[in-house]
Amino acid sequence: TEPLEFSFLFVAPILYVLHVLLAGTSFLVMHLLDVKIGMTFSGGFIDYILYGLLNWDRTHALYVIPVGIVYAIIYYFLFTFVIKHMNLKTPGREDEVAETRDTSVERLPFDVLDAMGGKDNVKHLDACITRLRVEVLDKAKVDVNALKELGAAGVLEVGNNMQAIFGPKSDQIKHDMALIMKGEITSPSQTTVSEEDEAVHIDGSRSVTIVAPCDGEVIPLSEVPDQVFSGGMMGDGVGFIPRQSEIVAPFHGKVKALFPTKHAIGIESTDGVELLIHIGIDTVKLNGEGFESFVKVGDEVAEGQLLMKVDLEYLQQHAPSIVTPMIVTNLGERQIEVEDVKEVEKGQRVFTVL
Repeated sequence: TEPLEFSFLFVAPILYVLHVLLAGTSFLVMHLLDVKIGMTFSGGFIDYILYGLLNWDRTHALYVIPVGIVYAIIYYFLFTFVIKHMNLKTPGREDEVAETRDTSVERLPFDVLDAMGGKDNVKHLDACITRLRVEVLDKAKVDVNALKELGAAGVLEVGNNMQAIFGPKSDQIKHDMALIMKGEITSPSQTTVSEEDEAVHIDGSRSVTIVAPCDGEVIPLSEVPDQVFSGGMMGDGVGFIPRQSEIVAPFHGKVKALFPTKHAIGIESTDGVELLIHIGIDTVKLNGEGFESFVKVGDEVAEGQLLMKVDLEYLQQHAPSIVTPMIVTNLGERQIEVEDVKEVEKGQRVFTVL
C-alpha cells in the first residue's frame, strides 16, 4: 500500500492522517475479533489463503471479509466527503491550466488552418458570431489541443464538421483562411484579424438588471439546443422562445456588433455589461433572410428600443430552432441571478448581474 500512502502524504496529507486512524482502528477490531493471520512479506492474498483460510477455524480469517467491506465503505464515503468539502487536489482533480500558444494575431489564420489539418484537409469553411465552422476530409488530422491553445473556448465535433469557438473574430479568421487557401494571402502581414479590444469590466459597484428583449417563454440556458450556449462556452444567461417578431434593447447602451446576416447582435450597457442576443439556432445559414435590422454598429440605444424584426414563421420553417439565447459574455467573477418566470413580455426583468 506504500504507493497509495505516499500519494496521500504528498498530495493530501489530511487523507493520510485519516488513513492512519482508520488503519489503527481496523487492527483493534481484528484483535477484538481474535483474528490471527500470519504473513511472509506483504500480507497479500496469497498470505491470506495460506496463513488464514487454510486454518480458518483457528485464525478466524473469515471475519476479514465483512470487516473489509465495512471499512471499504467507510473509506469511500469519508474520503469523498473530505476531498470535495476541502477541494483537495487529488490526482484527476487538479486545476486545469489553460495554456495559450505564443502566436501573433496576424499568424492566427495560418495557425488555425494548420491545426485543421492544412488546406488540403478543408472541404468547406463557414463562420458565425460565435464559432468557426470547418468541414474536414479527415477528422484525425485535426489538432483539437492546438485549436484550444490558439484561443478557442471549446471545440465541437459534429461528424466531420469541426466547430472552434473563437467568438466574434471567427468570421475574420474564416475570411483570411479562405484567402490563404486561394493563395491570395501569403504572409501574416496581409491578414485582417485584429487584436481584440481591451476587456471591458462590469461596474462592480452595483447590480445590473437585464430585461427581456422579446415576448415569449424563458428557458434555462442549459436547455438551449446548441452546446456552445448550453455549455456556457460564450457566457451565462437564459434562452427565449419568442412569441412575436420584435427584438428590443434589454438596456441602455451601444451596439458593439451586428453580424452581416443580422441573426446576432452584441450590445454593451453603460455599466459595462456585454450582451449577445443570438436569434435562433444555426440561423447564420439563412444569410439574412427573415431578419430586418433597425440599428447599426456604434448606435446608442435606449432600453426597449427596436433592434430588429424577425419573421418567426420563416425561421420555424428554415432553422433548426427559434430558441434565442441572451448571454453576458464578460461576466468574469460576477454571476447572474435569474428571475423565477416562465412567460415574459418585452421590458420585464429576467435576470440580474450581481
